[in-house]
Amino acid sequence: MSNLLSATWERVYFKDLLSRFLFVSAGWIEAYAPGRDPAELRGKTDFDVFTQEHASLAFADEREIIRTGEPVVERVERETYTGRPDAWVSTTKMALRNERGEIIGTFGITRDVTAQITAENALARQAGELSAQNERLRELDRLKDEFVALVSHELRTPLTSIIGYIQLLRDERVTGMDADHFADVIQRNAERLLHLVDDLLFLSQMQSGTLALEVCDTHLAGVAAEAVQKMRPYAARKHIELTLSAPVDPHLPVDAARMAQLLGNLISNAVKFTREDGKVEVALAVEGDQAVLTVADTGVGVPAADQERIFERFFRTEATTRRMIPGTGLGLTISKAIVEAHQGTIIVRSDEDHGSTFIVRLPLALASR
Repeated sequence: MSNLLSATWERVYFKDLLSRFLFVSAGWIEAYAPGRDPAELRGKTDFDVFTQEHASLAFADEREIIRTGEPVVERVERETYTGRPDAWVSTTKMALRNERGEIIGTFGITRDVTAQITAENALARQAGELSAQNERLRELDRLKDEFVALVSHELRTPLTSIIGYIQLLRDERVTGMDADHFADVIQRNAERLLHLVDDLLFLSQMQSGTLALEVCDTHLAGVAAEAVQKMRPYAARKHIELTLSAPVDPHLPVDAARMAQLLGNLISNAVKFTREDGKVEVALAVEGDQAVLTVADTGVGVPAADQERIFERFFRTEATTRRMIPGTGLGLTISKAIVEAHQGTIIVRSDEDHGSTFIVRLPLALASR
């Protein structure tokens, strides 16, 4: 038995009642005391080989086994002796008994299971990632279903209005003033449809990686002024004060049409989510090597839990859904894509029920790619 265990590469030891070594295998020596003679360790303890911490833990285990006779069976734990954070062992310790069944010491065997634990951890990590991905896919499916329903509604409402007012226009009793009003309603709803189609086309280009910019030197203040002027009628219907502060007029290389789209989205959202008699402020400034656009409103605000998600495709806050505020959840996704295509950043600062401020930073000069 001694000869057999001496040659094994398993980490085996026998100890007496005082936790002094009686025997250690070649594998134990190789792992814990390389270069030492096994015979040299007889009569010594773990405190002669290991650190105080490691030896104290082992000694405590052996005292408990000797006291109760209960073994420790295949306990998987970190290998503290090596100091490697990724080393794991499976340890079995039990009472060593004589022919009368009396406990005369302890016996132990330790196996290196680092590879097994590493593989299991990797599998668990992959399973966790797969579960998270599946959950994300389920969430995307749910959002897409909501998106289809929203788009259907967004299409049906203006189309129904257009068809209805066209029928009214065909009524011979309609006067000139009524006809002008009907034409205005038809035009607004047609523009609403066009805006929706443009958003869907933009999303398609963004997903396919075919989004192209027509960059030229642009007066940003002029683009901002046009965007604000375009949104004034919508703000006026809700008695919202819409203002522009542009004490500077930075020239920077941007796609002017995309900048107009960006500002249109942000201002439109601000007006949409601001109650009547509220206020929307658009401001333009220069800070260092960046142009800074801000759109601030006194609207319903964005809950803190939703602020990281509002730029995601199709995402709409619970408050938006509850208040039945129309929209597809694409405006901010598109806005972020436009900003990032210009090597800029966009963030939101918001307090629920106290309004939101969207801050866009654009480089005055685009970096070469």
